[in-house]
Amino acid sequence: MEHKDGFVVAIGASAGGLKAIRALLTTLPEHLNAPIVIAMHSKPASQLTEILKIQCPLKIKRLEDAETLVPGQIYIVPGATHAFFRDGRVRLSEPVRNSGFRPSIDALFMTLAAEYKDRAIAVVLSGTMNDGTRGAQVIYDMGGRTVVQNPDDATFEGMPRNVILSDHPKKILSAEGLGEWIAKAVGTTSSEPA
Repeated sequence: MEHKDGFVVAIGASAGGLKAIRALLTTLPEHLNAPIVIAMHSKPASQLTEILKIQCPLKIKRLEDAETLVPGQIYIVPGATHAFFRDGRVRLSEPVRNSGFRPSIDALFMTLAAEYKDRAIAVVLSGTMNDGTRGAQVIYDMGGRTVVQNPDDATFEGMPRNVILSDHPKKILSAEGLGEWIAKAVGTTSSEPA
């Protein structure tokens, strides 16, 4: 079932992000009524997909180029690869060697905002620096919602704190609290997928 009219969630993380992602995912229901795309700064050989599959019972897969998003599915952006929302799909760049943050959370959020407008939900988790800050502002400007991990709950507070200082986050919660908020915001599918 293709996802055309509902919410789409994009999660950005960096240093300390694995712990936060795991905590957030543990609170999500099995049949979430939105796809989730997770981008964490990483090298080309990232094993994030495999690690999360072992630790989480939800449907998790490595994102493929031009993939159509399906509710209840969690997609992991491959390491050192930028991801862009376009025409109901997610496009991937070739692996990037020297381009600042890889994958770019700002690029992910900005294209999410352009594609889904008020149906876009951006989540900023633990990390250093400021990737995601510009993208969160675009999400806000386009009518979407940004939620942020409480800096006191994050292993590294830089990314969430920069969004709090520069943007208008809808909520500032623990990683678990963000998962609970997402579940309430998007709901679940009325029946189990085939």
